[in-house]
Amino acid sequence: MLSQRLLIIDDEFDLAVLIKEVAEDCGYDVRITVDSNSFKQTYASFRPDLIVLDLSLPGLDGIQLLRFLADNECTAKLLIVSGFDRKVRNAAEQLGGARGLKMVGNIPKPLRLSDLRVLLDGLRTAA
Repeated sequence: MLSQRLLIIDDEFDLAVLIKEVAEDCGYDVRITVDSNSFKQTYASFRPDLIVLDLSLPGLDGIQLLRFLADNECTAKLLIVSGFDRKVRNAAEQLGGARGLKMVGNIPKPLRLSDLRVLLDGLRTAA
């Protein structure tokens, strides 16, 4: 089975590295981006199967990136990982779904790495 490609955008680099390590243990090929410009460039060349998206970012925020992805007919699954409260995360997830994106959930920060591992394993085997 080919590795699935996972693209992370989170301005907290240390957290992105932790997510990357968990994802690689689950069999993903992972790239990290920390700002919207590098995200857009990497998205175009890497063509991810799954995107882990933080909502609070410098420059373009996560909501604007959801719009960018919808406008570019993104077929990747999207997982929101954010420190915002549940209502904000749910609203962002609903917005992405309404724009035709494949939203697969949202999880709060701080992350429980064991929960992230279970989720990533499930998404990879469901592909």
